[in-house]
Amino acid sequence: MAIKSTKSVNQIIQEIKKGIFQPVYYLCGNDQYSLGAAVDYLQKQLAPQINSEFDKEIIAVEKGEDINRIIDLALAFPFGGGKKLLIIKNFENINSKKELINYLENPPDFTILVILQYADKTELNKEPFKLLNEKGYLYEAMEESGEDLVNWLTNRMKKLNLNFSEEQIRIIIEIVGENKSLLNSQLDKIADYLISKPDAEFEEVKKLINPTKTYTIFDLQDAIGVGNIARALEISFNLLDSNMEIATLINMISKYVSTITQTIELMRMNLSDREASSKLGISWFYYINCKKAKFLLNESRLRKAAKALYEADLAVKTTQTEPKDIVTQLLAKIIG
Repeated sequence: MAIKSTKSVNQIIQEIKKGIFQPVYYLCGNDQYSLGAAVDYLQKQLAPQINSEFDKEIIAVEKGEDINRIIDLALAFPFGGGKKLLIIKNFENINSKKELINYLENPPDFTILVILQYADKTELNKEPFKLLNEKGYLYEAMEESGEDLVNWLTNRMKKLNLNFSEEQIRIIIEIVGENKSLLNSQLDKIADYLISKPDAEFEEVKKLINPTKTYTIFDLQDAIGVGNIARALEISFNLLDSNMEIATLINMISKYVSTITQTIELMRMNLSDREASSKLGISWFYYINCKKAKFLLNESRLRKAAKALYEADLAVKTTQTEPKDIVTQLLAKIIG
């Protein structure tokens, strides 16, 4: 039987508007802004049903903590006779998560248990995540990018009565980066400024925005994968300026090139993406990104890249060449 897909945290609002309150909300993902917004919304909607301050508790879990203490709290009757709200943060630190299963089978109707895991969810074929998903208690908040992020920012601007073109919205994302919390704080700043100066030109608004864009090694891999040398150089220099070691950068590119090489072989075997990623021992997302690397899905280019990486590694170990010079030569040989 196919595993059903997880629900988005955005569905919580839709369900509550229909009068649906779950006894358990397991919120996971790496989009901390959306996770925080979901928890805030739940607290506001549940506030009228909580009759005592003692019936609302927020617990930040320490590493290795036993789950039984949380279960005991959830099973205890409310002081005020209404509902009880129990919010558990950092659930990834809990040992023996499987012990949650008995509680999930028959959760009490007087407790709303909200669990947050600030990380990607564990595989859905493992417990207790399988049961959480089957019962509709598991909600996911993954970081958005591309068109999804543009749409999110557009909707946020509408709520703040800000009117910007799609091109201007993309410029804001490019300056600030893709972190929703940072984007949201910049929007608040822009909204406050435009209250006093509603006719301000966009170039004037741009000067208010703090450039907070930082890159990851995955941004660099994506740029190499499409053969964009200018962007690859920009990201590489940003990473080096952020104190990433040149050896680490080369090793991560080597892993990327090696995985793409293996990806070509697995694509010839007609394996599903999940089978192939499992065979390589990598995440499904990483494997998909490797398949999208159209520029490098070419055996002669991969051979050239492998040779360039070997030479770069040798230069790091045997010369005093500046890291940025090594990276420039490396990318020129791979992409140029």
